Amino acid sequence: MRPISWLHISDIHMRPRDAWPQHVVTTAMYEDIRAKRPERPADFALVTGDLAFGGKAEEYELVRGFLDELSAASGVPADRIFCIPGNHDIDRDRQRFCFQGARAALQDSASTDAFLGSPDADDFRTLMARQEHYRSFQKSYFANQERIPTPDGLGYVARLIVDGVRIAIVGLDTAWLANGGIDDHMKLLLGERQLLNALSLAVESADPPHIVVAMGHHPLHLLQDFDRRAALRRIEGKCHFYHCGHLHEPEERAGGQTPGGCVTVATGASFETRQSHNTYSFVRLDLRQAERTIATHRYSPGDGAFNSVATQRYRIEVQPIAQCDLRELAEALAAYGISSHLYYLAALLLDMKAEVPVPTGASYTMASLAAMEGIGDTALKSETLGFLAFRNVLRVLYGREDLAAILAAHGDAVSTYAARLSNLCATDASLQARLGGQEADARSLAAVGPAEPFSHTKDLWQDLCDSHDWEMLRGQVEPYIASDDESLALCATRMLALALANSDERADKERAIMLYRSLIESGSPEPSDALNLTELLMDIGQPDEAKVVVLGAIHRCPVSAADRLNSAGQLIVAATGDKEFRNQLSAAIAERGSR
Repeated sequence: MRPISWLHISDIHMRPRDAWPQHVVTTAMYEDIRAKRPERPADFALVTGDLAFGGKAEEYELVRGFLDELSAASGVPADRIFCIPGNHDIDRDRQRFCFQGARAALQDSASTDAFLGSPDADDFRTLMARQEHYRSFQKSYFANQERIPTPDGLGYVARLIVDGVRIAIVGLDTAWLANGGIDDHMKLLLGERQLLNALSLAVESADPPHIVVAMGHHPLHLLQDFDRRAALRRIEGKCHFYHCGHLHEPEERAGGQTPGGCVTVATGASFETRQSHNTYSFVRLDLRQAERTIATHRYSPGDGAFNSVATQRYRIEVQPIAQCDLRELAEALAAYGISSHLYYLAALLLDMKAEVPVPTGASYTMASLAAMEGIGDTALKSETLGFLAFRNVLRVLYGREDLAAILAAHGDAVSTYAARLSNLCATDASLQARLGGQEADARSLAAVGPAEPFSHTKDLWQDLCDSHDWEMLRGQVEPYIASDDESLALCATRMLALALANSDERADKERAIMLYRSLIESGSPEPSDALNLTELLMDIGQPDEAKVVVLGAIHRCPVSAADRLNSAGQLIVAATGDKEFRNQLSAAIAERGSR
């Protein structure tokens, strides 16, 4: 499974009056792309808007020539070049009053959804006439491109298969209510209806994509607030990339909290002026290494050439579409020649285990991948990341090839990591014992299912708690508070609250209070939640809420906890001198005891 690569170009602003300086800059771009082609062949190209300068018909003849040259230089055929419109692809001389009326009227999601839901209405067609020349060019130049349009005709989805990896290109029109300039900021609309329709076309199919690449002209922060929040949530939740332009300066940003989170790539203007530092980007996706690389190439007016000036790297993790079971994978690992920790290794690859050995001084502890990524570059770190990257290979190829073939072709990192663990265990008895426990736990998962799949994780957290290693505990549990496993998420939240409560920072204590409140409201509180919350509230001078917490806990918690809660209440009485609360406390204890 080879790396996949693509070009990202934006804001070329083609118009006759700039034909000569554009020729100088774009020729340098073609030369740079052609020179890099042997080492960086592109599988497709994205052009994220502002193809023309004023949305005029004659400008798109220049765009046609640009794309022809781009295709020749890169080797990317025209049907694999994907474009969307920008604000400069709007003919602003047309439908001015209609535009002004639409911008004034479309101020919430309901009116916007209704407008986009009526593409045959006169108002819709009148407003979209501003994009007529862009749409005509798109229809003629990309006549052979297989695209599925959204019902409103604004966006589209194209599907590619590159070396077995299914990719969905999601083209989004963020410019349909644009006028250009600073006046557009926070006034643009994508429309949740357009976005939902596009994402549904992309991901809801018999063969869902492994990778979703979305593209729009504008960064999402320029949308109206109600539209921005919805767009950000859905794009970061469904897409691995969001490519955009408009800013004229390159910028990348990773969204979400997981390795599979969306990376926003704003490439900058590919042509602003001949004297500008024009840019384009080259993206490389290597699923075998679990890595996304964005390389920015910038034009130097002094020497008239493009040069690579910056490279950013982000991890990538695809979601499984079809997945083998634990026993099946463990047996395949054994057949591949791995002799130890089979079920533990299989559980790691299937996301049923999350802890890996991490060096701590002269020994090792079991910790999350986040902890491993935080240490310096070591052979163990490199081999761990390489092993876990095999999950992408497994998720893409399983169901199309048998496990033996997948391991034979791509399993080097798995055997290397297994050998590393065996060597470490030979010299570290404590690590051998820890991995033995992990293996036993994983074998129980294979035998009886995930009744308690994270027992060793919870044991690790308890060890850190018992040793009062609050900073380490905080780092270990934070990634798990949003776990799909409710029991694990609840335990992680409780441990995180405890770690924060023991911090010297007031902000940490206030966050701990919020977490304890959520635990009490969750329906599964423990007496310790109320006791710890009470102590925190008293520490920050909120005795009134502390009283409410104690009284509520007495009514809710087991009778066996009544003495501890009464003691906490008496401390409040001693601190405040509140005789009325003392009477309420006595009455609550008496009532609880009489049940």
